[in-house]
Amino acid sequence: MEFKNAIFNAAKDGKLKRLKVFLDHRPKEEIQRLVSATTNGATPLVMASRNGHLDVADYLLDRCQADIEQVGSVSFEGETIEGAPPLWCAAAAGHLSVVQRLVERGARVNATTRTNSTPLRAACFDGHLAIVRYLVERGADLEIANRHGHTCLMIACYKGHLDIASYLVAQGAHVNRKSAKGISSEV
Repeated sequence: MEFKNAIFNAAKDGKLKRLKVFLDHRPKEEIQRLVSATTNGATPLVMASRNGHLDVADYLLDRCQADIEQVGSVSFEGETIEGAPPLWCAAAAGHLSVVQRLVERGARVNATTRTNSTPLRAACFDGHLAIVRYLVERGADLEIANRHGHTCLMIACYKGHLDIASYLVAQGAHVNRKSAKGISSEV
């Protein structure tokens, strides 16, 4: 159990050398078991992605064959997000290089959390225009609404990210759509 936590912490903290010492000499099956294990609800890849550690994410994907879609629980601004895939975590935290790498490796751009939030919605919420552009260019669906019926455009407007809202409208986001409670983007 302690060893699993040490691997998790090394990934979370971006300690690639330490991670290699822990894992490089182990059998493939054990490595896959260790990188699939969760600590506090998250996998090492989820935490490396959340914290922007591209080199660690690469190692976990290449050497350890971590599951690029395995979800976990992560904390953002005091709120726990359940069922978050690594791509969602990187997008929410603003780590463009990690987002790019995960998409290049086959991460699904429309994968959702338990609340039906997509990586695009996460980037819209936190104002990461470069990530929004990248995900849209890679086929992210502008109209997937979260569990409250809020679209990416609604979220961008609510958060005051007018540059993102303008971009989404230019990309064809529906401006008249309403949420479950009748809220619209009103751009």
